[in-house]
Amino acid sequence: MATASIKHSCSSKSLSLDSGVMTITSEDSYKSDFDDNSLTPLSPSSTYTVSAIPNIEHSYIDALILCQWDNILGPRLDHVWYVTGRPQPHTNILRFVTGQVLSGEICRDVHTSQVDIKFVDIPDKGVIIPAFIFSAQGSRCISLQSLALIIPNSELTIYLHQADLIHSWFSRIVAKLRVLCAKKDFGTSGLADLSSWLLSCLEMLSSLQTVGLPPTIQLSYTAFHPSNSIEQDFLRSVIASHLMTFSRSVVMGLNDERVNILVYTLGLFCWDSERFCSRAALKGKKWPYYQDLCVQGCTKNPDGSYNLSVRDLLCSQYPTTIIDVERREVMQSSSVLDHRRLSYETLLEELRELYEGEEGYGNSPSRFYQPVNSPESIIKDLIEDIHKLPPDYGVREAYVRHFMHSLQRRAFCLIKYVEGEVTSGARISVKRIKQDLGLQLEGDFRITLAVADKMKPGIYHYLLGEKKYDTEYLPNPADVL
Repeated sequence: MATASIKHSCSSKSLSLDSGVMTITSEDSYKSDFDDNSLTPLSPSSTYTVSAIPNIEHSYIDALILCQWDNILGPRLDHVWYVTGRPQPHTNILRFVTGQVLSGEICRDVHTSQVDIKFVDIPDKGVIIPAFIFSAQGSRCISLQSLALIIPNSELTIYLHQADLIHSWFSRIVAKLRVLCAKKDFGTSGLADLSSWLLSCLEMLSSLQTVGLPPTIQLSYTAFHPSNSIEQDFLRSVIASHLMTFSRSVVMGLNDERVNILVYTLGLFCWDSERFCSRAALKGKKWPYYQDLCVQGCTKNPDGSYNLSVRDLLCSQYPTTIIDVERREVMQSSSVLDHRRLSYETLLEELRELYEGEEGYGNSPSRFYQPVNSPESIIKDLIEDIHKLPPDYGVREAYVRHFMHSLQRRAFCLIKYVEGEVTSGARISVKRIKQDLGLQLEGDFRITLAVADKMKPGIYHYLLGEKKYDTEYLPNPADVL
């Protein structure tokens, strides 16, 4: 495990976390690198603790802060995590950011469980601040708190591409942080746990900067190049399942080059924004499965084993396609219709274990894995057509882009069809939708419906979430008799 060292300014303690062992040593005082004459060292509002997050190779985040609203002192900075190797924001900027993220929240109901996302752009300070506002147990009572990131203004474009991914990770971190605040002495073990979660998040973002997929993928990196031959049935199953699971896939294998061929191939079937949240495998790096990445390559251990956390799979926003290169297996973490329920139950179980001190975080049985058994034709036709085209001059890449545009247009037609049926008051029949849109095969329909759900969230469960008790779903009486 990476080492995270923590220094406390006014609590006269320092914490170090190394290989899961935490030690506490005394320290007389901590002197800031900057002198702030406007604040007295004796004022409670001017004291905060400091940590360092090391071993992050590529990071566009300078620091993270935890602050809270004090009914007497107002906005109060509690803790700062500096990322090693990045510029350290001045103390004045830290206090200014604390006031900005908590301003306007004084009338908020602290007893609500909602987590609000606040984005602050401060051009004159040269920083942008994504902040997560929530209520948690403070030192004396429930208080309003915020966990915020300090990012240079020059990195705004990168953040916007990965904003949804960061929001998903921090929503889960905040949920666990609230349990820690209600259960533990946050200044000791609770702070160490939070630091380890933030370290994992920054390692995930660093992996995207290290071997993230480029905006334009060359054909020579993919399975559609003549030099990279892959069985067509296996490739067809991989692409079809990838599209059925909302372009979320993890590719595992012993050889990073074979893994990356499939990673880059699936990257062709991702939207531009999804490629910024995807990465290839890197030789010598045993990255774990990271929640909510779109496409990720992972290298197995020499014995063929891989520690794939089912809990992280189920806590993701969408189900995930699991691809084993050596075994030629394609599985799905859960069915699309059950994933929302399983994700909710898994998060509750995680919080319960954390509250009761069990903190297993281990792998659950793979009983939720689903085989890919939905017949389809659009991917079969696509692969056959691609191999008829010459591999030169970008013809095959253009054909795949045309396929993705046509798939989005078909999904848009599905959305408008359903909206028209709802407006007219007619009973929605999935069977009639399949016939009218030429999606009789279940795989074709589910691929199109998954794309439509990304464009209009909720339409998937609206059509298939609850089986309608009509003749469309009732069994055939002749078959029953």
